[in-house]
Amino acid sequence: MKKRYVKGRLCRKGSENSDAYINREVTQNVLFPDLLVNKSRHPEVIKRNGERDIVELGDRGGYHSKNTLNDLTGKEWKFATRSVITKVYPANLQHNLRRQHGGQKPPDLCADLIRTFTKEGAIILDPFAGVGGTLLGAAICKRKAIGIEINPKWVEIYKKVCKLEGILEQEVIIGDCKKELKKLPDNFFDFILTDVPYWNMDKLEKTRSKRTRRSKLSQFNSSLIQTKEEWLNEMKTIFNECKRVLKNKKYMAIFIGDMYRANEYHILSADLANNIKDPHLILKAILIWYDVSKTLHVYGYPTAFIPSMIHQNILIFRKEE
Repeated sequence: MKKRYVKGRLCRKGSENSDAYINREVTQNVLFPDLLVNKSRHPEVIKRNGERDIVELGDRGGYHSKNTLNDLTGKEWKFATRSVITKVYPANLQHNLRRQHGGQKPPDLCADLIRTFTKEGAIILDPFAGVGGTLLGAAICKRKAIGIEINPKWVEIYKKVCKLEGILEQEVIIGDCKKELKKLPDNFFDFILTDVPYWNMDKLEKTRSKRTRRSKLSQFNSSLIQTKEEWLNEMKTIFNECKRVLKNKKYMAIFIGDMYRANEYHILSADLANNIKDPHLILKAILIWYDVSKTLHVYGYPTAFIPSMIHQNILIFRKEE
């Protein structure tokens, strides 16, 4: 297939959206060339008290000109640092279509996290893109993103959502992220936001019944049932590659829920955090997302207490070289 340059990008001729297509085998200087120049998006700086450079943004509050992390004002920053997220997110952007994927996250939640950890124009990576919560969130807040997803079904749903909502598609690579991450350049992405495939989710044992049913998440990861150790080792391999492609001093956020299995509570968030952190990938925070949309179930009644999981953890790492 012939290739051509469109607006400074190497594109496949005749592709459905050649403007948005980004050839994955090109160098860092070709990927998103329009974003490589840092452009100031803030009005003239006002000096206050002779000590701090502040931009007054009306009701939003004051923006500090030395803010290198994001575009938030001080007032917005304060609320963004809360360790528990209780905000109610709308079931929008074709929620009924996206919910076929059992692990989909609200795009508005993803957008809030992206706003907290990046500036406008940043480039985001999601190595487990699913139905595109991160990609949609990036589009909402004017960031570009690349997703990697092994299941073509979820990619088709993401593309259908974009078409129905009139949102420009982000780049999605169909393939195994263990292989596809190796093709991406070092130190390129400004933020990584992802939701990992859960350990041992192919079967869910129903409390008070010997019957089992397949979870929606059984198609989240096409691999066979893994031991926890096998799952952790696979995640370590993947996140080592994520660390390589992440810029220094930038952040990575990982959704991970804990799990109750075989009469035992598994703190998967702690297992995963301890397994992938190293001297150059530092755990900075664990945020708790209280998902108010979760349906409560009666587990263990009337003889044993089994939690109804209505929260997820978001592990926050920072690359330190």
